[in-house]
Amino acid sequence: MSKYYQNMKLKPNPMKTQISAFHLKNKLASRKLKITWEEVKLEHTTHPKYLGVTLDRSLNFKEHCVALKRKICARNTLLRKLVSSKWGAHPETVRISALALRFSVAEYACPVWGRSTHTKQIDTALNETVRIITGCLKPTPVDKLYHLAGIAPPHIRRQIASDLERTKQITDERHPMYNTQVEGFRLKSRKSFLKCTKKLEDDPQTSRLKLWEVESRQIVEETLPPGHNNKWMIWRTLNHLRTGVGRSRENLKKWGISDGNEDTNCECGKTQTMSHLLNCNECPIKCNVTDLKDANSKAIKLAEFWSDKI
Repeated sequence: MSKYYQNMKLKPNPMKTQISAFHLKNKLASRKLKITWEEVKLEHTTHPKYLGVTLDRSLNFKEHCVALKRKICARNTLLRKLVSSKWGAHPETVRISALALRFSVAEYACPVWGRSTHTKQIDTALNETVRIITGCLKPTPVDKLYHLAGIAPPHIRRQIASDLERTKQITDERHPMYNTQVEGFRLKSRKSFLKCTKKLEDDPQTSRLKLWEVESRQIVEETLPPGHNNKWMIWRTLNHLRTGVGRSRENLKKWGISDGNEDTNCECGKTQTMSHLLNCNECPIKCNVTDLKDANSKAIKLAEFWSDKI
């Protein structure tokens, strides 16, 4: 290293240089390297950070995913300041803030670590992000959250981002890995970037939508659904009715929030389920699932009626 620095006319700085060993031998996990450079003992670190990515000896990126989850959770706390149960910012404003400050952080350098088994921890934090955008409750199925938020699921966004980097690697001569070929793998568990990615045939947004449609088996869009231009309480109530997960008396008893002996019947005498709210005799407005999807005038009035109850 000293000779290289001299040839390149660089000034070495051993005091800031760190060393680390990458291997899969658990017996050697606690061993530390002892290397001296320019008569200075180099610092050994088990989790070096390079260009914002925390590495580890087996390159499973667990530490990076855990740190990233903490960062997203901290930013989710700030996002909650924009909404409440009774008031909130415009849903589009909340969505843009989430994409700019949460999803962008969660996707940084994902072609490197995106195939790690520990990405589920990041997904958990992002699930809370879209839950804030939609105003939905925690029991709401995750797949419905991303449809209502108009954001592709994290694993799809990471896959397309990795495929985009692979496209650059194949087509751009300036790419450091240009013309790099896939070599044999000694370990079957290693998920190589070159092995698990492919060249994109469309632009990233179109590719995300196509992959999302294949997985969800329905038409999807990366925009908020109808009804997001209303007040926050109406938007939140609309999503409760769309997903069928709200504070109905039946759900409150099922979740153990209300008294076990409390009646689950509505004022009209029937069991108060989420589907019953669409045709309850206590509400002057009746609507169906299609009305909720389109967020027409009947659905808006229905959501306004139930907004302070569910």
